[in-house]
Amino acid sequence: MKSLLHSPNRTDISKLLNAAFVLTIMFFMSSCGQEKQHSAVQPDCTTLTAENADDCIRLNQIQVLGTHNSYKLDLPETLIEAVNTFLPGWSENIEYGHRPLSEQLELLGIRQFEIDIFADPEGGLFARPQGALMSGDSLFIDREEMLEPGYKVLHVQDIDYRSVCLTFVSCLEEVREWSIANPTHLPIMILVELKDSQATSRGEFALTQPVEITASMILDVDQEILSVFDRSHLIMPDDVRGEFETLEQAVTEAGWPTLAQSRGKILFALDNTGRHRDDYISHSEDLSGLVMFPSSAPGEPTAGFIKMNNVLADAELIRSYVEQGFIIRTRSDIPNQEARSGDTTRRDLALASGAQYVSTDYPEVSPFGSGFIVTLPGAEGPGICNPVNAPEGCHNSWIVE
Repeated sequence: MKSLLHSPNRTDISKLLNAAFVLTIMFFMSSCGQEKQHSAVQPDCTTLTAENADDCIRLNQIQVLGTHNSYKLDLPETLIEAVNTFLPGWSENIEYGHRPLSEQLELLGIRQFEIDIFADPEGGLFARPQGALMSGDSLFIDREEMLEPGYKVLHVQDIDYRSVCLTFVSCLEEVREWSIANPTHLPIMILVELKDSQATSRGEFALTQPVEITASMILDVDQEILSVFDRSHLIMPDDVRGEFETLEQAVTEAGWPTLAQSRGKILFALDNTGRHRDDYISHSEDLSGLVMFPSSAPGEPTAGFIKMNNVLADAELIRSYVEQGFIIRTRSDIPNQEARSGDTTRRDLALASGAQYVSTDYPEVSPFGSGFIVTLPGAEGPGICNPVNAPEGCHNSWIVE
C-alpha cells in the first residue's frame, strides 16, 4: 500500500534545499544590513558617559605626553671627557637619553615620538662615527644595519650618534610590534624630522657631511613607513580630510576621528618647516596619498597639525588653535634648562595650553637633582581629557587603554 503522504523525490529535495539556502542568505544579508545601518547611526553625545566616551571624544580632545629626540641615548663618559679637552662644556645641553621606544610606550605611557632621520642612499655613511672611534664605543662601529641603504636615526653625526634604534625602519618596527600587541592603545603620533644641514666642525671633529634630501627623495620617507605599517594601521591625511576639499576645512568643520576610530593606530607628522615641508606638499597639494601631516599654519589648506615649540611665547595662541580644532605639539622643557633648575613655568604652560602632544626629555625624574619631571595631571592612564577642548563631562578615567 502506498503511503497517503507524498514522498518527495530528489528533485523536490533539491528545490527545498535551494529555497532554504536562498532564504538563509537573504536573512543573513538583511541582518548584516541592519547591523551596518545601526553602526552608522551617530551616537547621542548630548550627555557623555563611560559607555559612549570612545564614540564621542575625538583624538584632538585628549592630551598625552611625548618625548623629544625619542631615540637618543646618553653620551659615553669617555667621549665627553675626550672632547672636553679641546671643546669644554660641549655636551652640557645634550646630556640626556631615553629608554627603548617599547619601554617608553609600556612603562612611561608615552604616545608621541620624535625621530630625526638622515638619508643614506648608498649605505655606510654613518657607520664609523668619529666619536665612537675616539672613545672605543665599539657597539656603534660598523653595525650591519648602518651599512645598508636607508634612512638612519641619530642626533648629530659623529658626536651624538648613539640611538636606541639606528634605522628609521627598525624604530618603526619596534612601535608596530608594541602596537599590535596592544590593539586598544590611544593613537600614537610619530614626528619625523629630516636632517641634511651642512655640518660644521666641532673642535677637532670634521663632521660627516649629510646627503641632501631633495624633493624627489622625500617620498622615500613615506615608502619606508608603508614598508612597515599596513595602510589600515595608519591615520593619514586622506582619512581626516574625507569628502572635504581641504584638510583645514575637515578639522575645523567636521573634526578629527573619534577615539573609537583611532585606537590602535599611528599617525605621522613632518617636523620640518621651510623647504622640506614645501617639497613634501608639492607632491600633492591636498595631501592626497601622502602619509604625513605637515606643520601648516591656519589659513593654509594643509593645516591640521601645527608644531609650536615655544609655549612661553605662544601659550594663548596655542589655546586658540586648539579651540579651532587643530592639533598642536609643544615642548615642556628645553635641554637641559629645566632639568637643572627645576623651573616648571614652561611645563605648566604647556600642559594648560591644551596642546595635544606635550614633549619632554623628562617623563622620569631629572638626574640633575632638581626633581624636575613631566607628568599629566590627574591621569589614570596614558592620556587625559584635554584641558581646553574636551567635551563637557569628560573624565580622565575614560582616557585609558
